[in-house]
Amino acid sequence: MKILIGVLYTLLPEIALFAVAAFLAGHAAAFSYPAELALQLSACAILLAALALCLQFNRSRMFFALLTLLLTYAALLSRAHASVIDHAALGGLISLCLPLDLLVFSIIPERGVFSRYGAPWFGLLAAELLTGWGVLSFPSLSVIRALHVQFLRIPDLSLTQPGLLAVTAGLLWLNDRLLRRHSAELAAFFLALFLVAALLGAPRPAAIAAYVAAAGLAFGYALVQESWSMAYLDELTGLQSRRALEEQLRQLGGRYAIAMLDVDRFKQFNDRYGHDVGDQVLRFVASRLQKQAVTGKPYRYGGEEFCLVYPGRGLGEVRTELEQLRADIESCHFDLRQRERRSLEGAAADGSDAGMLSVTVSIGAAECGQELGEPWSVLKAADQALYSAKHAGRNRVNLAGA
Repeated sequence: MKILIGVLYTLLPEIALFAVAAFLAGHAAAFSYPAELALQLSACAILLAALALCLQFNRSRMFFALLTLLLTYAALLSRAHASVIDHAALGGLISLCLPLDLLVFSIIPERGVFSRYGAPWFGLLAAELLTGWGVLSFPSLSVIRALHVQFLRIPDLSLTQPGLLAVTAGLLWLNDRLLRRHSAELAAFFLALFLVAALLGAPRPAAIAAYVAAAGLAFGYALVQESWSMAYLDELTGLQSRRALEEQLRQLGGRYAIAMLDVDRFKQFNDRYGHDVGDQVLRFVASRLQKQAVTGKPYRYGGEEFCLVYPGRGLGEVRTELEQLRADIESCHFDLRQRERRSLEGAAADGSDAGMLSVTVSIGAAECGQELGEPWSVLKAADQALYSAKHAGRNRVNLAGA
């Protein structure tokens, strides 16, 4: 249930965008010509702006997905003036190619747009355009029947059945990945795939524009969200970074406490087991902070140091939680990954299991007061209390002024 709630929370912006698009599409018949034209131009502008952002950040997956949507948008608008045969051929091609392209582009590695890795995907889209031109220029009933082949009797389906299979496979794949990792980019691909049937079933250009604009905004939001994550999240631990901490400190006022936490003898982990194990230790400590810091907000400060901020609380109120954090990390023996465990068998000189490591932390804390009126002064006092704890024997909590 917790995982499902997390996925729904990740998809919340996309659900809102779909609801707005569905509302606009449902009232498309009431739009005047100027309003319909404005919506179409807005959808095109949104896609172009999102494409420009992708180029700015060199995000190839979303770039090619947006380029596919832009080409599809142009094809769907031209379909209104096509003959019956061309209408059927174009619908069959879009039903099959659009979901498959979105699925492929959600999987490809992130290696840049205008590079030797991006060239094959430009080639794929060019080949699809050439195929579409050939099918429309030299119409064949056998090709159209193949695109519209039916495996089951399903009435009133805007998608072809091969397209329905492609959409279903893509949604299942993306749903599985969203369950494993919450991501605004994956959510944008999920929405775009979900909108394929709505796009093909939209009765008017304004309805098509509404759905295309929703997909473009979803990718734009994903770009902004990922840019924020790169700026404010620590990639190794998943905690908010020092930059986010600095912004939080500037906003602090009134009563608050700050704690600094340092992994004891961290250099020995790196020297004895290697930096990969050192990274695992940092991720382990970060995970315990995220789970056990009930009232404090954890940050990665740098190196093996972490910071906890307690707005509206004093040292007397946070001391118990800090002691519990220290004891929790000490009691939870760090289990090396199986790969490292095999390579380290026999490494423990005392005969203990080399796959199990004991991690301890030292903590120093300080609170805002008459002598410490600024957040940076409190942070410095907490840091000094931390090093006093380390000099006193490590694996302990030291409160400034206590």
